[in-house]
Amino acid sequence: MEVCSVCGRKNPIEGANFCYYCGASLREHGVEKEEFKPEAESVQAETAAAAEGTDVTRVKRPFTTLHWLGLLLLLLIPPYGWVAFLVIALISAFGANATEERRAFAKAFLIFAVIAIILVSIVIYSNPQLMDQYMEQYNKMLSEMQTGGK
Repeated sequence: MEVCSVCGRKNPIEGANFCYYCGASLREHGVEKEEFKPEAESVQAETAAAAEGTDVTRVKRPFTTLHWLGLLLLLLIPPYGWVAFLVIALISAFGANATEERRAFAKAFLIFAVIAIILVSIVIYSNPQLMDQYMEQYNKMLSEMQTGGK
């Protein structure tokens, strides 16, 4: 097993030129040769053991700041950004390839979303004037969509 000198993780692909996790060159910084020990109790050892098979897609990769930024930018896409964010949160919460941190964040987001939906529903349905305003705006939007905005 080759160990990246930048991030310290064991590279699951033998003879690779770049680290599978951080993308650093394994040839510039040098690599350390190390035998894989199945009794090691680290997450990296489990990841390397899972990756020693032929299915490299099952390796749990860390979610970087750039990934989080892209995920949050999904929320800005009207009106389907929330749907995409929700789908990704469901996949992250219950998928097999997510790290524990990503899985925990996704579950927390889903719990927060359910609580927010319940609270907004209570506020809207408990105040008939808000509900009437909402329905007027909804009907106006539907009629504009049907007439083509004329």
